[in-house]
Amino acid sequence: MKIVIDECLPKRVTQFFEKGSAYTVPQMGLSGFKDTELLEELDKREINVFVTIDGNIEYQQQFINRKFGTVVIISVSNRFNDLLHLKDKILKAVDTVSKGKIEHVS
Repeated sequence: MKIVIDECLPKRVTQFFEKGSAYTVPQMGLSGFKDTELLEELDKREINVFVTIDGNIEYQQQFINRKFGTVVIISVSNRFNDLLHLKDKILKAVDTVSKGKIEHVS
């Protein structure tokens, strides 16, 4: 499984996943891409899941025909300590989200 963590989340979130399966947007060389360009590029790179904390992205972008599932984290902040208690829910969502679908974690 190939997971991409949005650049608005801390790099340490990759620690939630099996080593070598999760990458950040900057690690993929996609820093600074607009959301539309980023999602198109993720489709091309055949990732399985995109994880973000951007709650507006699902209303601004099209996900139905995407080749990957998306997990949207709902949290008080994007600080690692505020996300840590959501780890198990994030892992479950990543395992269950389908292509073109969005799972919410809070």
